[in-house]
Amino acid sequence: MKTGFLALGAWVVLGCGTRGSPGTSLVDSTAATAEVPPPADTMVLQSGRYQIWLAEGRAAVDSAGGPCFERSVEVRTESTRTKVPLLYVLASPSPLDRDHVRAVLSYRCVPLATYRVELATGRPFKLEDR
Repeated sequence: MKTGFLALGAWVVLGCGTRGSPGTSLVDSTAATAEVPPPADTMVLQSGRYQIWLAEGRAAVDSAGGPCFERSVEVRTESTRTKVPLLYVLASPSPLDRDHVRAVLSYRCVPLATYRVELATGRPFKLEDR
């Protein structure tokens, strides 16, 4: 019984090897833009007790091959950090009122839609498509 498990284990280990010839890269060529270190977190706006920060993000490439860096948005207070979910921007959010900011979602270096972000919760609400 033990030898059956050992034989099965050997087949599993052998089947887990990498495919392709040695020296060929399995990494996507678009990942080359990720080699540039991302900018540091930057506070871009303050509204009352809330600070709006551009935080880590993602390297992207537009349809013409031009690179950009889309950054995530965080709402911070003295004791909390709330990341706005799935909202990556090219430009800093702008104030709407003391409880909300306006941010433009970007994907592959193209502005897609405008969102209102509630500062107390970090929830984005779609305002319009571009």
